[in-house]
Amino acid sequence: MLLVADIGNTNITVGVFDGEILVNTWNLSSDKNKTEDEYGIFLKNIIDIANLDMNELQKPPAKQSSASAFSTPAPHLKSAVIASVVLPLTEKFKIAIEKYLKIPVLVISHKTKNGIILDVESPREVGCDRIANASAAHNLYKTPAVVVDFGTATNFDVVTEDGRFTGGIISPGIKMSSEAFSHFTNLLPKLKVEDINSVVGKNTVENMLSGIIIGHAAMIDGLIQRIEEELGQPVTTISTGGYSSMINNHLKRPFDHINPFLTLEGLRIIYELNR
Repeated sequence: MLLVADIGNTNITVGVFDGEILVNTWNLSSDKNKTEDEYGIFLKNIIDIANLDMNELQKPPAKQSSASAFSTPAPHLKSAVIASVVLPLTEKFKIAIEKYLKIPVLVISHKTKNGIILDVESPREVGCDRIANASAAHNLYKTPAVVVDFGTATNFDVVTEDGRFTGGIISPGIKMSSEAFSHFTNLLPKLKVEDINSVVGKNTVENMLSGIIIGHAAMIDGLIQRIEEELGQPVTTISTGGYSSMINNHLKRPFDHINPFLTLEGLRIIYELNR
């Protein structure tokens, strides 16, 4: 089994793959103040709870009685792969995995074999999460594609049919936009991001939600149309991230695919290419 970790500016998503099947996922906050021991203990605890304890690998298989015939032990972790856009956490997480789970760790970069071509001016500037998204989109969908990733920022990753990541767009994310209201104004309230049914709000909060949610959807519709015009061909649209379904409700052209764990899929694919 493979442990994957997508370390973002706001959250860390951890998953476990059994072959191509994603069997567990967990989310925690990205906290630069935590030590490798704190992250390691967290990882060890969730792995123990999921019955994936590495220590079990060292034990001989127990003889099963008839009563335990239907409770075979789960497969165990063999390796880990990390994508991180938070440099202070990259090494901490790597050390935590090696120390507490005792498995080798692949930290991906623009130099890692990934199954795509980074056809941009400076490949080293491409975030590892975007590399994973592009790799997954090319491997899973086999068409010209745009991945819209709802994270701290909203990223658009453009991948050609022949597997070239040609760049994209980075815009302020939904949560970032909502927090900016109260940070930069005196009178607007702190906003809880939630769905809205009407474009025209009847109060301040509805006005703000319409601007963020429906405004974000309108931006996506417009940018996808312009990307297709620039490429001269239609694209498959794939969304990932926590706000995918909410935004999809307001798109004139809904996403072709909503894949909440596309980045984790990309990490698995990249790991397989580097075995």
